[in-house]
Amino acid sequence: MTDVAFYDFVRGPLLRFALFVFFLGIAYRFFRVLFLGLPPDYAKPKGNPYLMAVKKIVIKPTMGWTFNEIFSRRAINFIGGFLFHLGFIGLTFFVPAHALLWKEITGIPFPVLPNIVSDILAYAALGSLIALTMHRALNPVLKLLTGKDEYFANFLIAMILFTGLLATRWAGGGSYIWLLSLHMFLADLLILYIPFSRLSHFVYYFLSVGFMGWNAGKRGVSF
Repeated sequence: MTDVAFYDFVRGPLLRFALFVFFLGIAYRFFRVLFLGLPPDYAKPKGNPYLMAVKKIVIKPTMGWTFNEIFSRRAINFIGGFLFHLGFIGLTFFVPAHALLWKEITGIPFPVLPNIVSDILAYAALGSLIALTMHRALNPVLKLLTGKDEYFANFLIAMILFTGLLATRWAGGGSYIWLLSLHMFLADLLILYIPFSRLSHFVYYFLSVGFMGWNAGKRGVSF
């Protein structure tokens, strides 16, 4: 297989198959959790659980974390997590090449980031991911809570970021198409892997945060 044929394969049929599995798997996991429902609770609510659920999701997702708690005990998780998610989401949708690909898939034009901003996001995401992974490996508590799934996912994402930088900023010539194809192949693997891994946590985020608010409203307490 030539480099161009491999590039066409990972950008075409393999990407479409990965997206199909992704949306099917995510929909299954979402509705599976949703239809589990909650156990019957006949106690009279002391507050407004539905209002508190919306409030928790929209207004106060991190309420309960004090400034000192964030920066004295959660600094790496909070700052590293923020930089990683900001960089990863920004790169996924708004890098010029990615925005063009999403437009081809969805027909919707995506805004494009300047190259300098894309580079900053890429270095921030890769650096914060390495810091978060090392923190997980060295922190005694997080080490117990971390399995092979997290390490594999972090390695896969790091390789996607690294090959993206390698293809667009550090390499050129005859290796460019192969590096770009490897970058897209790894991205296809990640899309296929997400529904079967803990990376699918974003599916449950709003459900879990909303339940915390609903439960607080039920008991008539604040966050």
